[in-house]
Amino acid sequence: MNLFRLMTRSKNRLVLNLIILIAFLLAGCSEDKVVTSIDLYFMEVTETRFELASEPRNFDGPEPDLPQVLSAWMEGPQSRHLSRVVPEEVKLLDCFIRDGVAYLDFSPEISRLSLGGELEAVLVQSIVLTAIQVQGTLGVQILVNGEVIESLAGHMLINRPITF
Repeated sequence: MNLFRLMTRSKNRLVLNLIILIAFLLAGCSEDKVVTSIDLYFMEVTETRFELASEPRNFDGPEPDLPQVLSAWMEGPQSRHLSRVVPEEVKLLDCFIRDGVAYLDFSPEISRLSLGGELEAVLVQSIVLTAIQVQGTLGVQILVNGEVIESLAGHMLINRPITF
């Protein structure tokens, strides 16, 4: 094969590869498709303690709302090395943001859990750190059945909005 033919074939392959690459890039760069990553907080159980751990989760759109984020959090982690913080029987009854405070209303089962201080701290921190990432949230008020209560298990006060 002569040198001219070899150079022509190489250029054609290069051009073809560039066209394919540009087509893939353009297909994935639609302006309609915006994804936002939010860290959801769960529990990592070690040999000696319960620790707070985050797991990134992608949401469609530029600003996921509070119900979307909390719904994903309530479903639990996708990673096998993390654990749910809130048991499945606990339900999120309502959630909304007013004056920078996210109000999260849980079913009464959340206050009937048998929690030690460390586990209660992980639960409260996971709720607050997850919710506070939502646009417009400066603090989090945890409610149980529509009411402000002193504590979930007697170790942490939650009777006013919590900020970090």
